[in-house]
Amino acid sequence: MKTSKKLLLLVLVVAMTMSIFATGCGKGKDVNDEQEEPAATEEKPESTGPKVLRLAGMPATTFNPHTSDSAEDSELISYIYGALLDLVYNPDEDKVEFIPYHAEALPETEDNIVWTFKIRDGVQWTDGTPITAEDYEYSFKMLLDKNLANRNAFVLWDNIPVVNAEEYFKGEVEWEEVGIKALDEKTLEITLNTAMPEIDVLSTFAGGGATSPVHKELYEAGMNEDRTETDYATKLENVPSCGTYKLTEWIRDQHRVFEKNEDAILGDIYKPDKIESKVITESATRLQLFENGELDTAVVSGSEYDKYQEDPRVVFQERNTVWGFFINSESEKNPILQNNDLRKALFYGIDRDKISKGVFKVYESTPYYISSIPMVDYENGTKYRDTEEAKAIRPEGSGFDPELAKEYFEKAYEANGNKKIEIEIIYFEAQETMKRMTEVAEEEYENLFGQDKLDIKLRAMPPQAAYDAYRDGDFDMGIGAYTQSAFNPWGSMFVWTTDFPNKSHRFASEEFDELYQRTTQGDLLLDPKGRIEALAEMEAMLIDYVPQIPIFQNNNAQVFADRIKILTNGKYMPAVGFAILQADIVD
Repeated sequence: MKTSKKLLLLVLVVAMTMSIFATGCGKGKDVNDEQEEPAATEEKPESTGPKVLRLAGMPATTFNPHTSDSAEDSELISYIYGALLDLVYNPDEDKVEFIPYHAEALPETEDNIVWTFKIRDGVQWTDGTPITAEDYEYSFKMLLDKNLANRNAFVLWDNIPVVNAEEYFKGEVEWEEVGIKALDEKTLEITLNTAMPEIDVLSTFAGGGATSPVHKELYEAGMNEDRTETDYATKLENVPSCGTYKLTEWIRDQHRVFEKNEDAILGDIYKPDKIESKVITESATRLQLFENGELDTAVVSGSEYDKYQEDPRVVFQERNTVWGFFINSESEKNPILQNNDLRKALFYGIDRDKISKGVFKVYESTPYYISSIPMVDYENGTKYRDTEEAKAIRPEGSGFDPELAKEYFEKAYEANGNKKIEIEIIYFEAQETMKRMTEVAEEEYENLFGQDKLDIKLRAMPPQAAYDAYRDGDFDMGIGAYTQSAFNPWGSMFVWTTDFPNKSHRFASEEFDELYQRTTQGDLLLDPKGRIEALAEMEAMLIDYVPQIPIFQNNNAQVFADRIKILTNGKYMPAVGFAILQADIVD
C-alpha cells in the first residue's frame, strides 16, 4: 500500500499586503560623550505568565460538530475538537500543509477509493476516555443517523462520496453496508464510491468540524427518548475536549474562555495558553475595545477605515464569500423577475465599486460567483480565478456595462407591457452598511433605467428571517451570500444545484447538475484540465441565468495589536487566514 505524500499547499499572497509589525528597542542610559562607553541596551524581560489571546465574536449556539450551523460555531468548535488531520501554516516554507492529528500519519490508499487511517497511540478526551477507531465509527454513524437528521451529515456523501452514506441517512440501508469500518482499535477504513483526488479526502477529515469525534458517553447521555435529538455540547458541563483547548467558561451572549490542554497533541504549534472570546456583535464596538487594549484584533470596515488606512498594523483578508442580491426568478407575485433580460439588466446595471469601495471601503467588486480564494491545483497553488478558463468567461472590469444593461432593460420593459417595473429588495435590519448598500442599488438602478420605468422599494428584516423568506420564495430580491471551499470549488457549486436544501435562489439546470456530478463524483474527478473547464462552464451558466447579482467579496481590513506577532507577515492564507493561533504573543 502506498502512502500519501505530505501535501504542501502553495498559497498566493493577497494583493494588498502591509507590515503589521512595530519595531522597538530598550532605552539606553545617558552617556557623557567620549568619557564613558555606551551602556548596554536594557532588555525587557520575557513574560513568564500565560499567553492570553483576546478575541471577539458572535454568540455560539452549540459545540456539537454535527449540528453547528454558523461560521462562529465552527471556529470555536475547532479550538476544542481534534480530528484525524489538521491544516496549519508552515512558516519555514511559507505554505499551508496537512498534518496528522489524531491519526499517526496521513491516510494510505492504493486506488484513491479505499483510504486507511491509523489512530495514534494515547489519543484521548480530557477526562481520560481513549479515542479509538471504533469511536470514530460511532461518531460518523451518529452524524449520518436518519432520526437525528444532522445538518452536517452531507459532508460524507457530498464532500466525498462514502459508500452508502446518503442511503443510510435516508434509511434505505443498514449501517453494515456503509463504507466506514473500524477494522480494529487503531485502524479506520473509509471506502468511497469512486476514486477521489487526495486533496478532497484530506480536506474532509482535517480540522475540528463535522468529522471530529464525539464523546460517546456524553452524546448518549444527552439523547432524548425517541433518539431524535441530543443536547450534547449545548451547555458547559457536557462540552468535552479532544483538541488543543478545553472550554472552561461559557456564558451565552457574553463570553467564552478556552484553556490549553496540558497534553495537547499540537500544543507546540498553537501558541496561546488561553483564549478569551467576548460576544460583541457590533464591529464598531470591537474596534473601540481594540483601541482600549481589551482585544487583540478587530476588523476595520466602512467609515472606520479612513483613519486606519495608513496604519502599519493593518492587513487585508481575502475572503471566500461572494455577497450580492438573490433574485426570485420563479416569482408568481412579481412574474417579471422570471424574465432573463431583466435579470441581466440588473447584473450589468450596477456600479459595484460604489458599494464595495463607496460603502464598505475595502471590499473587492465581484461580477463572478466563485471568489478569489479556491484553488484548482493545490500542488502549485493555482487559484481558479487565475486560470485562463475563468478569465475567459468573466465579465469585463467589475461587470458594470450601462449601455448593455439598458438594452436588456428595454426588452424586459416591453415584455412587461411597457408598464413600470416594481422590485422590493430585502436588507438586514440594524446593519447600517447593508441598508446603505441597498440604497445605493436603488439609486443606481432608478437613475440608469428611469424612475418612470422602475421603482425600487427597500425592506428591513432580521438576517435569519430574510433567509427564511428566500427559502420559501417570499421575496423579490434580497441580500445574501455563499461561501466556497478553499480546496474544492467544485463541491462548493452544490449550493446552485437543483436539490440543494434551503435554497436562496431559484436556479435549476439539469446540465449544471450533470457537470456538478461529473466533477465531484464522476468521470472528471481525476481529469484536472477537464475539471477546470467544467467549473468555468458551470460559472458561465450562472452568469447567463443570474440567480444572484454578485456584488462584492468581503475582503476586510484587519488590525492586530503589537503584542501579536503574526507568522504570515501579513499574508492571508486560504483556509487558515493569518494563522492567529500560531502567532507569538509578546507582553
